[in-house]
Amino acid sequence: MDAVNKAGAKAGQRVRVVIKSYTYLKGSILVYGIPAIALIAGAVLGKEIFSRQFKDTDPDILSAIFGFGLFLIAFLGIKIWSLTAEKKTETKPVIEEILE
Repeated sequence: MDAVNKAGAKAGQRVRVVIKSYTYLKGSILVYGIPAIALIAGAVLGKEIFSRQFKDTDPDILSAIFGFGLFLIAFLGIKIWSLTAEKKTETKPVIEEILE
């Protein structure tokens, strides 16, 4: 685990690690909320909008294709964002104290 070492701990020592609740909540929303919203939005767009443009294709198939397509795009976007967020110290856990 990569963490900010405020306590000056060394490898092998037992430490107390603190993660800000804001960071934890933001991560949960990114990992669970955004892909779920993208899946639903893609399914609705596929069925309601793109079924008019692709009249020969079953609307349910378009719904599935666009739903999973936006779902994958959301995960790719989250992965790209997480690569930049890893470098920021405000998103990392903090070693507060040495326990032993």
